Amino acid sequence: MKPHDLVAHLAAAGSSGEPMATARAALEELKGQIAEVDEALRYISGVGGNARQIFYRSADLSLLKVCFPAGRRTPPHDHGTWALILPMSGEEKNTLYCVEGGKLRKASEITLKAGSILGMRADTVHVVESMGHAPSIGLHVYGGDVLELPRRMWHPETLEEHRLDWTLYEEFARIASGASAAPTGGCDLP
Repeated sequence: MKPHDLVAHLAAAGSSGEPMATARAALEELKGQIAEVDEALRYISGVGGNARQIFYRSADLSLLKVCFPAGRRTPPHDHGTWALILPMSGEEKNTLYCVEGGKLRKASEITLKAGSILGMRADTVHVVESMGHAPSIGLHVYGGDVLELPRRMWHPETLEEHRLDWTLYEEFARIASGASAAPTGGCDLP
């Protein structure tokens, strides 16, 4: 398997009538080939922000290899479009939020291991935490040009909303990684 094989396998999703469902079906087919997918993407470090992780980008689809170092926690953020994650190695906890009345509310948590798939709608906000002593590495699929879409992030302590800015994001990630857990949100849980 080569990177262009992955692109060909997933690119049809962007132009389908049900792009997220089509992309998810393509990832379901790739679950049994995690080692081959990982090998095809070995040339990408997966660190350094979206611009250094991306290996395919169009107006309706972005494909990235993302590597979260052990212990890394992101600030709450969205993707500006639907997103799918197929972990290839390591373990990551995703804390999912919804936005209600301008405030974040923790909706659920899910821990992903190699071969599991997480789908998120465009309005989903999440925090990713790399669990254990090894980095978590995954194939991320987004329903648009992730470098151009308007995106949001939240300060991990104050939960103040900001437009996504990568310099500020890295500062927020340092704060988030030093916290004992992901924030619970501005609303009480049901």
